Amino acid sequence: MTDIIKPAATILLARENDGTVEVLLLKRNKALVFAGGLWVFPGGKIEQEEITDSESELEAAKRAAIRETQEEAQITISNKQLTFFRHWTTPAIAPRRYGTWFFFAAIEESDISVVTDDYEIKGYCWITAQEALKQVREGKMGMMPPTLLSLQMIKDCQSMTELRNLMNEESPIYILPASDQDELTMMTFKHHEVMFASQSRFDTNKEWCLQIDISTGQFKYQLADGIELKSRIHSLAEVDF
Repeated sequence: MTDIIKPAATILLARENDGTVEVLLLKRNKALVFAGGLWVFPGGKIEQEEITDSESELEAAKRAAIRETQEEAQITISNKQLTFFRHWTTPAIAPRRYGTWFFFAAIEESDISVVTDDYEIKGYCWITAQEALKQVREGKMGMMPPTLLSLQMIKDCQSMTELRNLMNEESPIYILPASDQDELTMMTFKHHEVMFASQSRFDTNKEWCLQIDISTGQFKYQLADGIELKSRIHSLAEVDF
């Protein structure tokens, strides 16, 4: 457990190929301490010089996301291509914590080359969100919740136009998974003031919030008018938000 939160950034890269929308996933070396063996979007920590040379944390995050994508996949992205849509903070119970900015970027070339170092990154694939979620359910791919829920968000987009519209219309959401005694819950707010909250209580001052109990698959979703929905799920890869 640590109170140190390191800033990081990542990019959900998407392209249209043969009439379908595909995203780039990288497989991290299983020997790595953080997210070893998991499939992720290109990204990494924000360097101190990027913070020092930037006017805002968002600008520093964009610089880091662009640099990390170049280093991990040899793909060049420009600042103008980036759309910020999520910010995830690792829960307090984790031994390593990151505050990660999630960006979206569209790739125009369907045959763009991807080159990895075969050390930190051991493989890659262009895959539809639907197929990636299917492989998670079948135990063929491992992912962290932020990656899963990002794929859930875009899985119904049938074209890059739909995906761009979705990202442009989406308000950025800041997410903090919170530990409530022995159960892991995930509180999601449409505001920057993310906070720990009791598992049994929702904050009616927020526009909406989502709470997931990872261990049991129970989730609650509350709208601003106080309507609360309850359901049971088997896997985060099967949740339809």
